[in-house]
Amino acid sequence: MSSFRDSVKSGMSEYLGELKDKLEGLTDAELYWQASLETNTIVWLVWHMARVEDNWINGVIAGGDSVWDSGGWAAKTGITSEGNGYSNTMDEVRVLPEVAVSDLLDYYDDVRDAAFEVIDGMSEQDVSNEYSHRKGTITWGWILGHVIVEESQHLGQVALIRGIIRGLNR
Repeated sequence: MSSFRDSVKSGMSEYLGELKDKLEGLTDAELYWQASLETNTIVWLVWHMARVEDNWINGVIAGGDSVWDSGGWAAKTGITSEGNGYSNTMDEVRVLPEVAVSDLLDYYDDVRDAAFEVIDGMSEQDVSNEYSHRKGTITWGWILGHVIVEESQHLGQVALIRGIIRGLNR
């Protein structure tokens, strides 16, 4: 019998797999390319996607340190930006230091392992747990849905940028 855990993990697995596929073969220049001065780079999007998932699931739901903090990922990547990129200005996006996308994917894989442990430990009742947020009171179920929606939106941005750079063919 399938549970909410299986559904959430399936969606999360699908978008991370697709993200890795979209990153395959891109050069550093392509990873840092901006369609305009007001658009994100692919590498910034990957960092942001992993940080969002980490903060929501490993930070808020698990109530502990993020994998970013506990794993020393700021030192490993050289990214000292506070937060997860939410409401970054374009100047902040542009000053993200050069980091190997493989390092960001290693971080993302660590985030994912920890997130799945959290999700596996959740009960059906836990999705109703409440969290006080700037948007008001939200539930853990809302958080899980939001992570999937936000990550999917950013995956679409990565795919669009890749398509602009490379066209439909790899």
